[in-house]
Amino acid sequence: RAALRRERTGDDAYGRPAGGIAGNVPSALAKNRDIDEILRVADEIQDDDPTVSRILCEHAYSLSQNLDPNSEGRGVLQFKTGLMSVIKQKLAKREVGTIDRSQDIARLQEFYKSYRKKNNVDKLREEEMQLRESGAFSRNLG
Repeated sequence: RAALRRERTGDDAYGRPAGGIAGNVPSALAKNRDIDEILRVADEIQDDDPTVSRILCEHAYSLSQNLDPNSEGRGVLQFKTGLMSVIKQKLAKREVGTIDRSQDIARLQEFYKSYRKKNNVDKLREEEMQLRESGAFSRNLG
């Protein structure tokens, strides 16, 4: 159903516009929303930080491998093959040298800290908490 919906409307399994790598997550893997979300973020930050985008794609591949190691689900083999191709393209575009995967977690943490600072995430959370405490937000709005 998700594949048919994607073809018919251009939306993913969750009704959001499909695009990039994330738009191709097969319905057999759709039960793990993390794969879709990780690939969406990888698409969004590709221009800002290709290394972090590659790390996220590799993690999504690892999750899909854990969910369906034999690629038995419908479209899983094609998805994994395509994702591996994207990862290899990202590796080919990077500068010459070896990849030190032991630094991946540190690189993710560094990116996350800069993202939080750049987008004022802490300030937004603080404002949200103040609004919730003041009663401006109500669960009965809709």
